[in-house]
Order: sequence, then C-alpha cells, then structure tokens
Amino acid sequence: MQNPGAPAQRSAPSQPGGAGDRLPATVRERRPAMAVLAALLILAGGLGGTALVQQAAEKVDAVKVTQRIAPGQAIPASAIQQVQVAKDTDVPFVRWDQRGALTSKYFAASEIPVGTLLTGPMLTTKVSVSSDQAVVGLSLKQGQFPPGLREGDKIRVLWVGKDLAKAPVPGATGTGQGAASANGLSLSEAAVVRQVFKADTAAPSANLSLSITVAADKSGPIAQAASAGEVALVLLPADPK
Repeated sequence: MQNPGAPAQRSAPSQPGGAGDRLPATVRERRPAMAVLAALLILAGGLGGTALVQQAAEKVDAVKVTQRIAPGQAIPASAIQQVQVAKDTDVPFVRWDQRGALTSKYFAASEIPVGTLLTGPMLTTKVSVSSDQAVVGLSLKQGQFPPGLREGDKIRVLWVGKDLAKAPVPGATGTGQGAASANGLSLSEAAVVRQVFKADTAAPSANLSLSITVAADKSGPIAQAASAGEVALVLLPADPK
C-alpha cells in the first residue's frame, strides 16, 4: 500500500518501437504514395490510349483510279488521283509517291473500274496481248481522230484513201463503190485505244500519236493504210455499266 504523500508511481512509457505507436504512422505514410502511384497509372493509361488512337488515325497518301483502265493498258496520269488511307491497313496499296514509276512502267493486269484503290496485284510490267491480237502504232493528223481520245476507248478504224473506191485495202470490210467513197472502208470494228502518247488532243493544230489493239488479221491492212496517212478513227459508245 502506498504511503500517503509519497509520489504516485507512473507506468513506464511505451517503447518507441512498439507496434501501438508505429502502425498508424505507417498507414499515414503509405496513403500519399499509393495516391501518387494511382495517378501515374491513370496518366500512363491515358497516354497509351492516345498513342493508339493517333496510330490508328495516321494516314498516308495512296493512288485511286478515276477512270476505267482496260486490261493491258498503260496507267495514264490523267486516270489517277491522290487519296488518304490508314497507314496500318493490310491492303497492298500503291503509294502516291510511286506514281512516276506507275505511269511509266506498269500496265493493268485486268480491268480496273472507276473508284478503285490501286493495289500491286492489279498491275503488271508485261504488255499482255493475246495470240489473236496485235498492237499497232498510229500517228494521226487533226481531223483523223476525235478530240479527247483516251486509253480504253473503243474505236472503229477506217481507211479513207484517195483511191478508196478503186482499190480497197485487202482485209477491209465494206460493200459498194458509193458507200466506200462516202464513208470509208472499215478496217476494224472493234479496236481499242491502248496508249495515248500525246494527251493534248483538243488543241486545234495537235497531231496524235497512239497505239491501238486490234485483231491480228487486221493489223497488216491498218499499218499499211496508216503509213500512207489514210486512216481515220471513229469513237464508239462505251459499254453500258
């Protein structure tokens, strides 16, 4: 029993390292760190999502066809335009910066419709002509062709020589001296303009150099008449789509 007046005994203070003192302090220290970590994770996620969106939206310039290109036809500069496509697409598109080689070295491997995004498999470096066809080069003066001829146009080839009524070209079709002298003899009813080497055919004084695809048995008479300057071309209606 404690003596009256004696100083009251005090319980010993807890040790500084006791669990009762440190646990709350530890919780208070970790909460700001966890908040910072969470903020960093949210920021990183946001930046990653933004990068993915930007990558998906990244565009590159490609080539689009603006007019029909016939099989075996060279790719004219007037028949293409620049469009943008997604960079990460799996489509093997032709880049716009490749258009120089495109129009000078390549031909249509098959018919290419209007509005098509041009791809590698649509092109070939070989001039494809079947065994029953031939390619004939022509150099025509104003009046021997309709202005505005383009690759792929269907044409009729006529012989319009001075001695037309007297000596029809071998292989030409047409009957009657009067019909021959008035309208010319048809050398080919189903020729196709293959390539136009001078595109400014609308100028009043322009001549025209071009190549045409014809049936093989018509190529000789056409070349003979063309060398004499006695060929005229007639533009035929396009096939209905």
